[in-house]
Amino acid sequence: MKKTVLLLLVSILFVSCWLPNDPNDFPGQEYQPVIITRSALETSIAFQNAQPIVKSGKIYIKGDLMFINDVNKGFHVYDYTNPSKPERLYFIKAPGATDLAVKGNTMYINQAVDLVTATFDPATRIFKVTNRNKNVFPQKQAPNGFQGYTKENEIIIDWNLKK
Repeated sequence: MKKTVLLLLVSILFVSCWLPNDPNDFPGQEYQPVIITRSALETSIAFQNAQPIVKSGKIYIKGDLMFINDVNKGFHVYDYTNPSKPERLYFIKAPGATDLAVKGNTMYINQAVDLVTATFDPATRIFKVTNRNKNVFPQKQAPNGFQGYTKENEIIIDWNLKK
């Protein structure tokens, strides 16, 4: 019995030598998390000029505006007055964002782990973040379901294939 326990302990010691230094770098894990600090996340939302869609996600239509999510990047805003020919207007940069809801002029954005409230007035083109509820959602998982590890005040905003 003592030999079995000793053999088991020695085996565990040898196996622990093979563990990676980076907890997100397990053998066979094909994705690497994209991590930013809490302070960077909180200042990352920006109203920008229109740009091409890289990876489209959900679509939301509110009145004459259409919002198309660029997965984990932000939202493209289109003039939807002519549904057969939407016109690209703006891009709302929101790293880690995957979803949006709109009520009146208030937008609710799922940005990584936070729920962000913002107002947007299309007539004046004024976009303003008004509130941030921190850590409402869990950290993002890799496409294969892998759960990443972060330090305090680090947020996973996306996952990339390892090179």
